[in-house]
Amino acid sequence: MLTAGLIAALLLPIGADLPVEAPLVPGAVPLEEPGRYRSTRGYEDTLEFYKRLFRRTGGVRWHNIVNLPGIKAKNIESLRRKTRWEGINVYEHRGEVRIFVIPREHVPTKGGGRKHRGKH
Repeated sequence: MLTAGLIAALLLPIGADLPVEAPLVPGAVPLEEPGRYRSTRGYEDTLEFYKRLFRRTGGVRWHNIVNLPGIKAKNIESLRRKTRWEGINVYEHRGEVRIFVIPREHVPTKGGGRKHRGKH
C-alpha cells in the first residue's frame, strides 16, 4: 500500500525547490534531482541516525513503506506543520541507501493563522 508521502514523492516535479530545513544524515551526497541524496552509511545506520535525532526532538511518525527481498523503505512523516518538509523516505535498493526529502506544499507564514473573535 502506498502512503501519501510516497505518492507525493513519485508525483513531485523534477524542478521542485529543495527543502532547506530538512535534517540530513551527515555525509549525505546530493544527487541530480532536488531533494534526493545517497547516504554514505548503511540502511540500519541511516535509520538509527534519524531515530536518535527524532527521539530528542520528536514531532514525527514512522511508517513502513515496503520490506521485501532486495528493497527496504521507511517514511518519516513530519507532524509539525511549520516544517518545510512533509516527510523523509529512506530506502535501500541494490545495496545503495537513498534519502528523499518530500517538500511541504504550503508552509504557514508567521502570524497568519490566528483569528480574532469579536465580543457579542
